[in-house]
Amino acid sequence: MSGEWQLALAQQTDLSIVSGSKIALADAVRRGADLRLYMTTDRYEETIYFQQTCAGEGANCAGLMSHHHGYVHHGNRVEQPNLSIFRYDTSGAFEQIKWLWGDIALDEGQAYPYGIYKWFVCDRWRVVYEHDAAGKAIAGDLDELKMLVREGRTIQVGVRQLFGLVEDDLSGPEHISFAATMQPMISDGQVQSNCDLVVIGAPKWPIVWRDGVHIAAVKPSTSGELLCFAAEPGKMPFTRLERRRAMQWLVAEIG
Repeated sequence: MSGEWQLALAQQTDLSIVSGSKIALADAVRRGADLRLYMTTDRYEETIYFQQTCAGEGANCAGLMSHHHGYVHHGNRVEQPNLSIFRYDTSGAFEQIKWLWGDIALDEGQAYPYGIYKWFVCDRWRVVYEHDAAGKAIAGDLDELKMLVREGRTIQVGVRQLFGLVEDDLSGPEHISFAATMQPMISDGQVQSNCDLVVIGAPKWPIVWRDGVHIAAVKPSTSGELLCFAAEPGKMPFTRLERRRAMQWLVAEIG
């Protein structure tokens, strides 16, 4: 746990591996590591900072962008911003839903021939407390988590079986998705937190938006409760949901 950004996997355009491994990348994501992806094209270079990550079994993992801001549409100037929801993984294809002003959603996922792919991780997180969907402790110390909240430490939460939350479907493949928190609180003896916007996909792997995707405001709690307002892009309004899930609560040991 160095707190430094480390290259976990490098791939060429044909997706052959130059260094690292897909398993090592997925293992880091399963530990809650922060994830970034550097890519090149013939016109530009970019590095994507993922607001959310997801890891399934084996080498399955993905980085999710919950609110990418668009300033053009198909190369043309626009008078209103648009929002895109992205999923990137090691397959060489990305998923994109572009949510346009006027509540219009377009599926623009594709396979794109990037020059290189470099996956970086910052493995700086420690699990402080873990509980099941009923709020029963599995590991760690809830009192320590409360102390860390009081000290202003950086907290994130990993929600098991997040995909399928809208339908309350737990039948999909095992996975955990990590979301940044921005307002941890202590109330009624529990820790809860307002999170950054969260992407909720269908309970399938690989993650494909045509199978179902929602953008959501969520407030998880160590009681196992998860309050959620979810909307399918292009189909407002939001729907209020109350669900239960097993969760991990992590603290950044560095940074």
